[in-house]
Amino acid sequence: MVEPLRYETIPIGQVVGPFAYVVPQEFNERRLAAFSGRDLSDCFKAEQREFAEPSFLYGQHSWVMRKHFSWAGSVHAKCDVDLEAPVRPGDRIHVTGRIADKYERRGGRYAVFEMTTVDDRDRLVCTVRNSMLLNFREVAMRRRETRSDPTATGPAEREESGNPELAVSFGPKRLARDNILKFYAAEELVYGPHASLHNDEALAKAAGLADIIAPGRYSLGLVSCMLGSLHRDRWLAGARFSVVFLRNLLPGVVLRAKAILRERPSLIGRPAGTIDLTCVDERSGLPVLSGTAQLPGS
Repeated sequence: MVEPLRYETIPIGQVVGPFAYVVPQEFNERRLAAFSGRDLSDCFKAEQREFAEPSFLYGQHSWVMRKHFSWAGSVHAKCDVDLEAPVRPGDRIHVTGRIADKYERRGGRYAVFEMTTVDDRDRLVCTVRNSMLLNFREVAMRRRETRSDPTATGPAEREESGNPELAVSFGPKRLARDNILKFYAAEELVYGPHASLHNDEALAKAAGLADIIAPGRYSLGLVSCMLGSLHRDRWLAGARFSVVFLRNLLPGVVLRAKAILRERPSLIGRPAGTIDLTCVDERSGLPVLSGTAQLPGS
């Protein structure tokens, strides 16, 4: 039985699952159509073997946790990902969710979901912790009243000076409404249909949005395309990401994912080898995602 997830009574520690899903053979074909007008299939092949664009693993709470809980109008605020192994089209994955924490910050009420994915041989594929802003409409209205950006979900970090060893980017990509629908539909191929802010205009407007929005993990999908074009599958066994989603991805934004590898420790404590990640809306110059990554061997 599905029950409402209310902040006051969130059952921290409750486990949901495991549930098994099969990644369809046509997953990449459908998924990659949402990112670019060019063929990106080679970015997700290594030694004649194909691996699935992995950002679909980052949002599994949307399906797994909703088998037991219901909540509406929330947005993804923060995502921490530990990747251990690639998933290939045709693979079966087993996903377990857990309510790991809850917290309040600047009027926002957040639930933290921890998702663990293993394969058919019980090998760990990834662990993901997602912080969800549950009262988005309330927070957005308050920010409008104070004339701050109503679409921001957290503070942007200042760019720091330093000596980058490597700077790469992917894009620009204008986000059309059809891209949002294709991206989300590829996940529905795996997990089944689910009406949300990402494919239902009425639900989006009820949450105070002008239109449907892309999941925050769309920006991490752009990062996957960037890393796949450089490293194929070598980054998937041991990559670590920690990012915050700063603005909602409405149709019309023009996105560019960027990565800068720092060759020495930073002033704010980031170790050498840390990759600074951003995804920027080039229309406004404002970041929609900010965070860091560690890649195997970096």
